[in-house]
Amino acid sequence: MALIIKHPHNYLCTFEKTYKNTDFHSIIDVLSSSKYKKLLTADAPIYQDTLHDFWANATIEEQNNEPNGITSKVERELVAITPTTISTTFEINDLAGKTSFPKK
Repeated sequence: MALIIKHPHNYLCTFEKTYKNTDFHSIIDVLSSSKYKKLLTADAPIYQDTLHDFWANATIEEQNNEPNGITSKVERELVAITPTTISTTFEINDLAGKTSFPKK
């Protein structure tokens, strides 16, 4: 099966300062030095067929009646997306952080 990349999902974030984006240079500085840089710049190709398989077979996992992840099978391989897998894969190390931010 030939894998076809799904557009526009496969755009990478770049932190390039140019004369056209001078209003955003301070934001670029903050994001460039943040723990989320790897997450924002990850080259994760998304293929049409596997994306369709993932969502066709996806189920929501719950913990204490709260959604805690998505599991699915793609080409007979189990795929699980949870806060832990995201934190580990992208080296965010924020599992002990806040999960909600009340207005107060």
